[in-house]
Amino acid sequence: MLKFLFIMRLCKCGGVKMLIQFSVTNFLSFRDEVILSLSTNKDNSHKENLLFYKNERILPSVAIYGANAAGKSNLHKAMRAAIRMIRSSNNLQIDQPLLITPFLLDENSRNNKTKFEFIYVYNGIKYEYGFVLDTQYVWEEYLYEYRSSKPSMIFERSNINTYRFTSKSKPQLSKIVDKNTSNKLFLATATSWNSDLTKDAYIWFSNMVDTYDSQNLEELMFKEFEKNDDSLNKFMLHLLQKADINITNFNYETNEQPKIMTSHQVIENGKKQEYELNYFDESNGTKRLFTYGPVLKNALENGKTIIIDEIDNALHPAMTKSLIEIFHNPNINKKSAQLIFNTHEISLLDLNLFRRDQIYFVEKDNKTGVSDLYSLDDFSPRKSENIQKGYLQGRYGAMPAVNLEDIEW
Repeated sequence: MLKFLFIMRLCKCGGVKMLIQFSVTNFLSFRDEVILSLSTNKDNSHKENLLFYKNERILPSVAIYGANAAGKSNLHKAMRAAIRMIRSSNNLQIDQPLLITPFLLDENSRNNKTKFEFIYVYNGIKYEYGFVLDTQYVWEEYLYEYRSSKPSMIFERSNINTYRFTSKSKPQLSKIVDKNTSNKLFLATATSWNSDLTKDAYIWFSNMVDTYDSQNLEELMFKEFEKNDDSLNKFMLHLLQKADINITNFNYETNEQPKIMTSHQVIENGKKQEYELNYFDESNGTKRLFTYGPVLKNALENGKTIIIDEIDNALHPAMTKSLIEIFHNPNINKKSAQLIFNTHEISLLDLNLFRRDQIYFVEKDNKTGVSDLYSLDDFSPRKSENIQKGYLQGRYGAMPAVNLEDIEW
C-alpha cells in the first residue's frame, strides 16, 4: 500500500472550518429532499476518521457509490450549482435568469422551486444557510448562527422581497435591502456592502469549499503552476516521488505555450540516464495525479472542503486509497480538511478504511426517474461484514441491473 507520510509546513488559519450537512430538493434527478450528513453517530470505530467541533463529531471524508446514471454526479452538480450561485450572485443583472434545473419528469416538479441548504462551521461559528429559487426569483432565504446550542436568526427572506431581522441585525441589514434584487441572494449582497453580520458566513462559500471534475482540474493545475510557487513545486515533486511512478523531477515552462516537462531516470547500458517527457505524453493516471497536487495542498494547508467527481478516474485503487488516507491521518490533515467524492471503485468499500457512516449510496427508481441518497449506516452492517460482497449481491441497492445476454449481435 502506498504511503504519503510527508511532513508539511502548514499556514496558520484562525478558527475551525468544516461542512456538517448539505441538502437539496428538486434539482435534476433529486425530486425529493436528500441529505448528505457529515455528522457522525455514536460508533467509536476509526476514531482517527473524526473531526471535532465543540461536542459534535464530524467526518473528514465521505464516499458516494451508485450505478451509472443513478445520480451520483447530480449530487456533485447540486453542490457546485449552489456554491457558484452564491459566489456569482453579485454579478447578476436585473431580471437575468437563474441557471437552475428542477426535476423534469413530472409536471408538478417542473413548475416547482428548488431548495439548497448548508450547515457548516467557519471561524468556530456554526451557520445554517439555505435558499429557495426558480429560474426567475429567489423566493426564500435564511441565515442562522449558533453561538450556543440554539440557532439565532441573522435574517429571513420570504415571498421574494419580504425580510425579517432581529433587533441586533436590523439596524445594519435593513439598510441593504434596497440594494438587493429579486434574483440575487441577500447573503452575497449584504457581504458586498460590507456587512460584518454576513461576512464570515459568505467567506466559507467563497474560500473554503470547492468542487472539482475532470474538466476544471487540469485548467486549475496550470493556473496554479503559473504562480511559480516554490512550496507547490516541492509538494508536487514529493507527491510524485512517493507515488512510485519513476518521475525524479519536473519543470514548468512558460515560453510560447505553458508546458510541464517531467524527468525520468532509467538504466541504459549499465548507467543512469535521464530523459524528459511532456506532461501530455504521460499516462492518464500520472496526469490525474498532477492535477490533484494543487488541490490537495490547498485543502490541507487551509482546512478546505473539496468535492471531487469520480476521484478514481485513471488512478490505481491503491493510489486512490492513499489519497483518501491523507484526510484520515491527523498528522497530515492538521487543519481538518474534508474530502467528498463519488466513485465506482468497489475495492474502497472497506470497513478497515471507512466508518459505516462515511459510505453513501445513490439509487434511482427507474419507474419515476427519482434519485435517492442514503447511508450504509442505515443497514446497520456488522463491523466484520464484507461490504464489497454485500454491495455486489445487491444487499444495499444502488447496483445496476445489467443483462446483456439477450442482445442480438
